[in-house]
This record gives sequence, structure tokens and C-alpha cells, in this order.
Amino acid sequence: MKRVPEDFNINILLPGAVWLLASAFIGRSVVARMETDTIAVILFVVVMLVVFAIPMAVYMEYRKRIEECCSRRKHRGPHAAEIRRPAAEEPAIAVRPDALPQEFPDALKGGKTLVLLDALRREGFLDAEYRPCNGCNATQMAFIANSIAAICNISYQWKTFGEYWGLPHLRQLLAAKDRRGSKMEKEDIIIDLFKRAAEADGEICGTDAYRRWLKSVRN
Repeated sequence: MKRVPEDFNINILLPGAVWLLASAFIGRSVVARMETDTIAVILFVVVMLVVFAIPMAVYMEYRKRIEECCSRRKHRGPHAAEIRRPAAEEPAIAVRPDALPQEFPDALKGGKTLVLLDALRREGFLDAEYRPCNGCNATQMAFIANSIAAICNISYQWKTFGEYWGLPHLRQLLAAKDRRGSKMEKEDIIIDLFKRAAEADGEICGTDAYRRWLKSVRN
């Protein structure tokens, strides 16, 4: 059984309760001059439900999209759109093996893997040595490691990423996130980043591994 999302009270329950009271007030205003009889009660209920249901349905449909846009804008900064293009639109620059850190894992030196890691670096999730930047929590890095491993067919991803990033408990963190059943902070941004990077690289988006990953994050 999935837990109620962590933001349920703030983003769903509270706005719903406030709008329900507003709907009741609007419905009461409509029948204020009518006599209190069955017709007035029915009209009050109908008006209140219509005024409540339609805006809430629209809010629930587009709430996630609005949050994604706001989170993406916050992550990139207020002037990011003016000073640079999205990562997928930036020209792809091949990372030379001799430009990588000396202790960089051999398992991560594949071309497709470096495309995704470089996209993460440009977006501020990884630093110049492809290690987690300050502000990126371990659960996010566990999700990133598992996604890259799925897309690029990397074996022993927990050992590979865990040792290089100094995060030995990535598997347990991802399992705990899955048990909670709620999205972590910036999960949609990370998914969107991988999608844009893959769409700009035919060697990634044309693979069965990428399609399987994309299907798994959509469920």
C-alpha cells in the first residue's frame, strides 16, 4: 500500500478545503433570496458542487505540470533561459578519456554514459570530476545511478557509483524511496534531463534499454 504523498496536506487537502468553503459561500449567495425549500436546497448543492468540482479537476490535472515548471525554473535560476540553452540543445562535446579524473571508473567511460554524466554536470548535479555537487542528496544520486545503469546497461552500478561518489548505501536509499511510493525532490527534472539528452543522441534514444527505462519512469 502506497503512502500518501508528503505534500498532500499542503498542495491538495488545504486548497481543496479552502475552495470547498468558497464554493459553499457562492452557492449560499445564489439561493440567498429564495425561500428555504427543497428546490433551494437542491440548487444550493448543485451550484456548490459545480463551482467546487470543475476548478479542482483543472487544478489536479495541471498541478504537477505547474510544479515541474516552477522547480525547473528555480533550479536553473531566473536568468538561465537568457544566458544559455537547455542541455539537450547545447552542442555535444565528446569527453576524452585523458580529460577524466585518474580514478574515474572504467565502467563509466562508455560514450552513452558520458553523454548522460556530462548533461548532469552542465545542469549542476555533478561537478567537474562527475561527482555529486553540494545540495544533491544521496537519494537523488541513487536514482541517477540506477537510471544511467538501466539506460547504458551498466552492471554492478551500486559498487561502481557508490565507491566513486563515496556513497555506499545507494541501493538501500532507492529501495526506501520506492517503498514510500512518493516522488523525491527534483525527480521530474532529472527524468526530463535524461530524456532531452537521449533525444539529442541517436545512440541512446534508439536502444531498447532506453525505451524500457522510459516506460518504467512513466508508470
